[in-house]
Amino acid sequence: MLSYRESLTKIGIPKTASVSYRSFFSRPASLRQAIASMDAPATQQWSQVSDIFRDDDWTDEAQGVAWDGSHWIFSTNANQAKPGHNDKAIYVFKGGESLGDGNWVSMLKYKDVLHPVSGTTENDDHWGQLCFFQGLVYVAHFWTGGPKDTANVVVFNDTNGMLSFSKWVELEKPTSWDGVRHERAEFQAINPWDGMLYTCFGSGNIDEFFIHDRNTGKWTGRSLKLHPPVKFVQGACFSPNGHLYIATNAKLPGDGKYQTIWYYSALNGHRFGVIPVLAEQSEDQDPNVDSLDQELEGICFANVGVSGGQGAQIHAVLLENINLALDNIFFKSFAAPVPAVV
Repeated sequence: MLSYRESLTKIGIPKTASVSYRSFFSRPASLRQAIASMDAPATQQWSQVSDIFRDDDWTDEAQGVAWDGSHWIFSTNANQAKPGHNDKAIYVFKGGESLGDGNWVSMLKYKDVLHPVSGTTENDDHWGQLCFFQGLVYVAHFWTGGPKDTANVVVFNDTNGMLSFSKWVELEKPTSWDGVRHERAEFQAINPWDGMLYTCFGSGNIDEFFIHDRNTGKWTGRSLKLHPPVKFVQGACFSPNGHLYIATNAKLPGDGKYQTIWYYSALNGHRFGVIPVLAEQSEDQDPNVDSLDQELEGICFANVGVSGGQGAQIHAVLLENINLALDNIFFKSFAAPVPAVV
């Protein structure tokens, strides 16, 4: 193993710099773990090892995905204006089994979740990215119709794939590092190093992820600065090795057939690389438009075997938007040659 100072160069810090690992806002419990987290797969080392296409009723407006150790959990924001629409809901599937309609272990309709604002309808809710952490499922939420201009996290108990409502957590609005923006920030992921909620603004260049208390939603006043920034963020997750993976609709530079998963050090926000995600149907479209024909959505970490017994670590949902019919998805899995450094 390289020394701490030598490893600092992997996250953009000269080895001559005087930087204690305890000075990082986000850090693991030991220096050894911090050094290990400075290793990451190179861009060219990633391979797509599974691509599951699903044309089902439940897949309309699929948003987030999570893994609880034995189940895939999907959040859907089903379009209530489409003929034959489903309810907005969370679907839980047993790992290794079909993701087909009716094959879920459980389905929880969001309209059955106790709401803090009375008199709202499903059209007022937007449900997004989700995350599993310490037996609980955390789901991003904001009000689209405007009963409150806030973002929330809705928490559910997970008992062997059966979900039950726990609580709402309202997220305090953060202020950008330059003081220019003070607005709603949407939940994206939980960092296993500190157990905090990480959020970001919903538009523009995203150059920081804000850090909130997991129980109260209060902003800590701190953020993880990203170097360089990202845009068109759709979801994010942390790996156990201290890397932040961010799914975006941004096109891969030089090749518009691909959207992108950028990954960063959770120590200091240094960018390690990118995972290209094939999205051919949106190649010629501008990511600034409201709805691409194909959009990269939710993302999660899970070191599991996929089709053919191949191991994979990063999993993402590519949504295929269809104007009148219900949407399809491609559930994609990506692998690095050394899973421990993901």
